[in-house]
Amino acid sequence: MKAVVLQEGNRLALREVAEPELRSHDDVIVKVTTSAICGSDIHIKYGMMPGIHPGTIIGHEFVGTIVELGDDVKRFKPGDRVAAPAAVYCGVCAACKRGEPQHCAAGGVWAGGDIFGPGLEGAQTSYIRVPYADNCLVPIPDNVADEQAVFVGDVWSTGYHAAYEPGIRTGDDVAVFGCGPIGLAAVVSAQLFSPKRVFAVDTMANRLDIAASYGAIPINPADGDPVGALRAATAGEGVDVAIEAIGMQQTFMQCLDVVRRGGSVSVVGLFPQPFEVPMNRLPFQGIHLHMGLSNTSRMSRLMGLLETGRVDLSPFVTHTFPLDQAMEAYDLFENHKDRCLKVVLKP
Repeated sequence: MKAVVLQEGNRLALREVAEPELRSHDDVIVKVTTSAICGSDIHIKYGMMPGIHPGTIIGHEFVGTIVELGDDVKRFKPGDRVAAPAAVYCGVCAACKRGEPQHCAAGGVWAGGDIFGPGLEGAQTSYIRVPYADNCLVPIPDNVADEQAVFVGDVWSTGYHAAYEPGIRTGDDVAVFGCGPIGLAAVVSAQLFSPKRVFAVDTMANRLDIAASYGAIPINPADGDPVGALRAATAGEGVDVAIEAIGMQQTFMQCLDVVRRGGSVSVVGLFPQPFEVPMNRLPFQGIHLHMGLSNTSRMSRLMGLLETGRVDLSPFVTHTFPLDQAMEAYDLFENHKDRCLKVVLKP
């Protein structure tokens, strides 16, 4: 079967790879029907995540159909459509029992190499082995298309985590910095908590348009200082919650500058480099800082919102490519962000 594989020299390529096999009694084999390209896949390409080695199959966002089961898998049968989390979890370790599967000691991220637990091959291919299947996989309702279900395991789980952790309350002002897929998922999620207003900050008109379609007030830094604009909109008070969904020092510092005293900053962006944080200032502002990977134990709840039609994520997918054209898909996603949001692959 073909797969998108990391190569030496910061390159990706389509290569022939062996089909996966069951290794444990709680594994399943899933036929991938839709996978998605993520910004972190670009980070991997350029070596910004050490520990992920050439030869690794790329991709951690996917849905598919079960084709083979381990002996102890009870919840699923061949033919079931399922969504998978970006990181698998065992369900029995201390972290899992605390309700924090993102910190599972035995878990691992698809295509995560040595940096996120046991190495797992990625999903930009035709078949994938899923360990801990009964714990991790979520059924996809018949009325939910792949193009929406594919976001439940990472993009929306992360965006929801960004809105849930700081405790957005009814009537709050919220600012989301970055309107890529994660940021837009945070915009969608913030609206579920009945805020007064959600502001969306980005430099790309196409992304601000989608944010506006979800009820956000767009702010383009090209039109002026976003911190000043947000301070003015809140009568100098600052927003109650600021969400950083890019992974840039500049936007993180802007979140600190725009949040009110005693407010919350929620960080879900992945930062490629370390930088200095003004800790001498934060205690006097009383800022609550929240960060970390998404809690994928909420996947079933989020899938339910898609099933009932309360949330529609279909605007997120702007382009679809067959797997055979994965390199063209990557070129679009990496180099033409003004023309696309989320690009999906169909084996």
